[in-house]
Amino acid sequence: MEASVLDAPRSPTTPAYDRTVSRALVHRWALSEVFLTDSVATGEGTFTAAAQLPLSHGYFRDHAAGRSFHDPLLVLESCRQAVTYASHLHEEVPQDTTFMVTSWTLDITEPEALRCGERPGELRMDAEVTQRGRRGGRLRRLAFAMDLTLDGRTLGRLTMDTNCTPTDQYHALRHMQRGTTVPTAFTLPAEPAGVPVDPARVRRLDPANTVLDAVQLDPGTLTARLSPRTHRNRSMYDHPYDHVPAMVFSEAARQCALLLGVEDTVTPQTDAGRVLRLHGRFLKFAELDDAVCLTAAREGDGGQETFRMSAVQQDETVAEVRVALG
Repeated sequence: MEASVLDAPRSPTTPAYDRTVSRALVHRWALSEVFLTDSVATGEGTFTAAAQLPLSHGYFRDHAAGRSFHDPLLVLESCRQAVTYASHLHEEVPQDTTFMVTSWTLDITEPEALRCGERPGELRMDAEVTQRGRRGGRLRRLAFAMDLTLDGRTLGRLTMDTNCTPTDQYHALRHMQRGTTVPTAFTLPAEPAGVPVDPARVRRLDPANTVLDAVQLDPGTLTARLSPRTHRNRSMYDHPYDHVPAMVFSEAARQCALLLGVEDTVTPQTDAGRVLRLHGRFLKFAELDDAVCLTAAREGDGGQETFRMSAVQQDETVAEVRVALG
């Protein structure tokens, strides 16, 4: 029978996998979107967190190929939840705080560790706070680094940088920037911005999980529009965001990379096309009610072929994401 962390003796510094944490403390509305199960302080600025990776999920398990492996973006979302929860639990950031990811890097150093077993995956995150920034006596910036293991096997490493702003100040800032009430994902129409990409071309089964419209491919380059239909995806937009979140840009970069790097050389039945490295920088708020134009290209990186996506809104770059597939 397959072993599980649940079967091992517990110690005060061993996180549990038997129930999810409060959805409010990972900023989620739906229980089905909570993957974090525990977080235990292990020292000054260090903690160990745990997450259960499901074997069935409408977004993270919706892949035309590679279903025998856990989605690296599910690992990324689990780490985001661990960071948010630890900020509240271990760093005493008040609950009425809005978090914004400014950058993150996920390195999957042992891709075989993503292989699914009979049970849901058990992700362990050994983490430390690497930087703190304060203003007015309150934490406004937190940076983290995590060593990742999955089902007891070394998986990789993650770093993440976040800004944390009191929610009332956040809403005041957003209103000041626009001069009017800021629309949310749930108040906007979801009409496509051009022809939606065929789900099969980006390894998806459900069209609701595609994020690209009006795709144009040239040798080694791509242009597209970020689809407004994404606003209706309740995994990407679990609650009423008023801007495009980092996870949506990361998914867009993956789909651009799949179109550029895998479509012509790998059959849809193979497991190729997994994200092995993702580095994102999120530079400005991307408004939901204005077009986000995407450009992507192949890019060499130390002998490993990568793909770089830039997102532009009103002539300003709002996000840049680099992805390596394997």
